[in-house]
Amino acid sequence: MTAPPAAAEAPAATSAGRINAPSQQAARTARPSDSTSRPTQRRPQVVVEEVEDDDDEPASRRKNPPKSNGSKMLSMVLLILIPLFAGGYGFYSAQAKKRGRELKKNLDVATEQLKHDSFASYKKACEAADLALEVDADSTAAHGYLAYAYAIRWGEHGGGDDARRQAEEHLAAAQKGKELSSHLIAAQALIKTYSGDGKGALASLETQVKELNDQNKASSLLYLTLGLIQMNAGDLERARDSLERAQALAPDDPRVYAGLGAVYRRLGQDNTAWKNYDFALRYEKDHPESLLGRSLLMLEQDAPNYAVASRDIKKLLEAEPPPSPRQLATAQLARSLLIARVALAMPSLKPDQQQLLTEATGVPAEPAKAKQEVTKAEETGFALDKQNPELNLIKGRRLLAEGNFDAAAEEIRKAVRADGSRAQFHVELAKALMGKPGGEKEASEALVTALKTMGDSPKLVVMLGNAYRRQNKLEDALAQYQRAVKDPKAKNPEARLAMGAIYRERSEWDKSKEQLEKASQEFFGQPDRVANALTELGRVYQGKGDAAKADETYQRALQADENYSPTYYFYAQLLSKDAKQSGKVKTLAAEYVRREPKGEYLADAQRLAGN
Repeated sequence: MTAPPAAAEAPAATSAGRINAPSQQAARTARPSDSTSRPTQRRPQVVVEEVEDDDDEPASRRKNPPKSNGSKMLSMVLLILIPLFAGGYGFYSAQAKKRGRELKKNLDVATEQLKHDSFASYKKACEAADLALEVDADSTAAHGYLAYAYAIRWGEHGGGDDARRQAEEHLAAAQKGKELSSHLIAAQALIKTYSGDGKGALASLETQVKELNDQNKASSLLYLTLGLIQMNAGDLERARDSLERAQALAPDDPRVYAGLGAVYRRLGQDNTAWKNYDFALRYEKDHPESLLGRSLLMLEQDAPNYAVASRDIKKLLEAEPPPSPRQLATAQLARSLLIARVALAMPSLKPDQQQLLTEATGVPAEPAKAKQEVTKAEETGFALDKQNPELNLIKGRRLLAEGNFDAAAEEIRKAVRADGSRAQFHVELAKALMGKPGGEKEASEALVTALKTMGDSPKLVVMLGNAYRRQNKLEDALAQYQRAVKDPKAKNPEARLAMGAIYRERSEWDKSKEQLEKASQEFFGQPDRVANALTELGRVYQGKGDAAKADETYQRALQADENYSPTYYFYAQLLSKDAKQSGKVKTLAAEYVRREPKGEYLADAQRLAGN
């Protein structure tokens, strides 16, 4: 969207000063005293030859000398030239209007194609913008569209050096104009980000977005771009806020919903993430990024619906026109993760269930054949896109699912080496390292290195605190959590929840209560996390000996999310001190056992349930 430049304000018109001279009539009227005192003198007669007509003189008083041959020739030339000039101006005006209509038509096509957010639509947008440049080679809007589309084709679709060159050239051309273009600003930020300067891109874009807001020129495209860059840097809370602002400004943009799906997925709010991917697919049928995001989200679940994930991946692999090579490559790696997850599930199923799962997903029940399918899918994916670190990340997840922690960590390290600016890669590496016994120390070292490179990414800071906590370095952990909430405007409920738990373990009740209450408020819209914070708060009241307050807080936790299992155990534990509550204790404890057959508190819950 290109906003026209603000028109220069014309200076206010001012009236010229007037000299109050006597009128001609007054000048011609002699004073009586003068006429009587002076004798009348005869003036010599002067003959004046008028060369030009005086329009102010009456026609009867004009003198019309005979026209020369030159004057006649001039008149004839003017009679010929004036109609020609009028015709030429009319032709020029008609051509200018035609060019304007042609320019607008091509820019409208480019605008519409950009909205579809697919590899094919970005190509069509570039074609339309190129046609616009044939009409007006200096069109800021056309250059802005091309810079933006090529930036995405380069950074998100693996367009290579040619796409990058085109993006940078059109960016430079657009910056020569004086028009304000949101696509131009977005392109500049994306090019910086994909060039490895995410921090610089973020700082510049935040300033521009604020300036435009102050002028009442908020742009959904710029909020979208800001949210994507913030998510890339690991600032998930701010990324969510930016993307939700973009959604409010453009409620039918599939790219915004896909971004919201991605940020909620990383926040661990899977249901909300799924809903946003669904919205994107509602506004743009078979939207590639949303199909990919939804299939990978499903495969992260403890008990995935493999048929749904398989269906989405199949749509991508068989789509016409096809997605970008990068999206196809990612779909192949998603397919390898699907096969690995199904293969791991097969041994626990009955033969008829295995058959149904094979029919739903196309994954063979035989482990050897499944392994061959995994290898084939990954080889195909890496052949399609050798430079996409996202593929290494997905392969790392597949190895992690198979329990191969060392190989998983090494694969994710490849992703980090390819693009160290992506906070998510460091998060995944830390997860892989902490998944193996004794991996916490290496995880904390990796996170320290990442933070030195990237600066304070809230997600990484919390991860580092968790790594220290796993090593029982509680003071170091608290220092990181406090670092994560040092900005009073920033929300970081994960850090507050972790601090509250540490203070509770130390019986520092007031400090724990303060952090947990804030966490429960900041987790607004995340029922499972609200229930987690309230359960911890209930344990604080229980530790203080305030049974009534603890009872009330556990009830609030169950109201927030009845599916948060630990609440049932701790509530049962609280009531077990009161013999009159034995029936309720057994019910709560039995509910925990049913929900968590391998839970951390299983043994004691079974005792309370009377098993």
